[in-house]
Amino acid sequence: MVLALLTASLLSIVCFIVTILMGFGVVNTPLAQHVLFGFFTTFLVTLSQSMTMFYFIGTGKQVKDLVAALPAGPELVQRTKVFKAQVFPPALWAMLFTMATMIIGGGVHTKVAWTPTLLHTALAAISLYYNVVAFWKEAKYMIANNLLLEEVDRLLR
Repeated sequence: MVLALLTASLLSIVCFIVTILMGFGVVNTPLAQHVLFGFFTTFLVTLSQSMTMFYFIGTGKQVKDLVAALPAGPELVQRTKVFKAQVFPPALWAMLFTMATMIIGGGVHTKVAWTPTLLHTALAAISLYYNVVAFWKEAKYMIANNLLLEEVDRLLR
């Protein structure tokens, strides 16, 4: 599961970079391709980040249920809360900024007055930054979470 989530998150970053290159004309494609690929990228970012959040919620609940009667239980549960506290903010910002980039990009494409191209570009840069930060923290804390799950398994034997 961890490998699938990290792969999806990394793939979303690659798609995001390709979408940016399409937008700047580095990759010679029609504007419609940029819009379509941007929509796909937004979907992939939202899917991978939200599924990662659910992974941490689910494993945290599992640890909480398994160690309720153990003396070390509260400390183990607290560690899962630290993982969530580190992963959730950048994952949420990655999703929100990516969605905002897509929405403002639609305004740029249809030439709505209040959606300047510079805003779309700035949001894309911020989105890419948060996607990279989220990926880095997810990888770090998924490894720590797996070690915690192995520790819980050893304690329960």
